[in-house]
Amino acid sequence: MPNPGNPSDGPLHPPLAALAALRAGHRRYLAGTATGSPGPAPTVAVFSCADPQPAAETLFPGVDLYVVRTAGLAVGPSVLGSLEYAVDRLGVPLVVVLGHDRCGAAAGAGDGAVRRAAALLLQRSTLLARAVTAGHCAVVGMSWRAELGRVRPVPRVAPAPAARLRSRARPPAARPAGAPR
Repeated sequence: MPNPGNPSDGPLHPPLAALAALRAGHRRYLAGTATGSPGPAPTVAVFSCADPQPAAETLFPGVDLYVVRTAGLAVGPSVLGSLEYAVDRLGVPLVVVLGHDRCGAAAGAGDGAVRRAAALLLQRSTLLARAVTAGHCAVVGMSWRAELGRVRPVPRVAPAPAARLRSRARPPAARPAGAPR
């Protein structure tokens, strides 16, 4: 069975391909080899805090990003409209909610702020929620950890379409003749 995380096994579903590109960009950042240039259209939308942490463009070199920043990951009409535009009009398959430690703008910052912001995006935007449900887009959480000098994933942020996509990609199990449906 193909491994969705291994490009040699065939084409990835767009959200998974975008996540793989983002991770490769962050590996370039960590290695200090910020090579590669973004393509002609964004592949990832990043919703991040406006605090002076490393910018998403610095953390993910070589990845064409569509970046939206607000203080404390505040989800308002401008953020929703911008991310809906990225997903609906630009075809961006991945939205990353990027938080950070020691946020001065968000009470209870950290992973909780990332989870709350992701939940609000999906609650307040029917378009984003439908895109995630249909598997056209994924919403993932990440957090910049200054003490580690790296971005790490924030688990359990939004419904994970990747698992559903993998299960859909599997052929249905053969039923013995006469077996109940």
